[in-house]
Amino acid sequence: MALRLLHFEACPFCEKVRLSLHRMGLDHDSQVIDPADRTEIERVSGQRLVPVLCDGERVIPDSTRILRYLVARYGERGLLPADPAAQALAWIVEDYADEVLGSLVYAILKDRTPQGERLSAPERQEIDRHLETHFRNLEQLLTQRPFVLGESASLADIALFAFVHQLVTFGGQEISSAFPHLKAWQSRMDSL
Repeated sequence: MALRLLHFEACPFCEKVRLSLHRMGLDHDSQVIDPADRTEIERVSGQRLVPVLCDGERVIPDSTRILRYLVARYGERGLLPADPAAQALAWIVEDYADEVLGSLVYAILKDRTPQGERLSAPERQEIDRHLETHFRNLEQLLTQRPFVLGESASLADIALFAFVHQLVTFGGQEISSAFPHLKAWQSRMDSL
């Protein structure tokens, strides 16, 4: 039975899994779920969150759990660097993307605090400053190499790109020309 991914269209966690499946060359059926109707997600997984991967009778929720499952079941298949230390860094960057960059992107896209309250103007300015600091750090990281961990894209790039792409596509924000290496990286990731 084929892999089946249940996901939202506008979801960085879902995009991270879609891009990883593509990078790994794993054929899968894609089922876009309407966020207003999560009946199928609940039926399949017993919960309301996406993404959910079905591999035969096996049902795996949560983007990180899905990626760890795919690597364990099918091998790294170009998703992770060969060096064990670089592999560990890829997973650390994946977690950073989810927990740090993701919360900033969520706040910008939803115009909400993590508690669901509308952002005040000073809160929004603070979030924008934090995002700029993270972009500055990524810019420095990318000054010496084309991808986060070296010469080719890996899980680290995919995880970061999923959130940057959502910010640009759904948040209407462009990466400033003050970050030329980050902008060039985004173009390389767009073309993968």
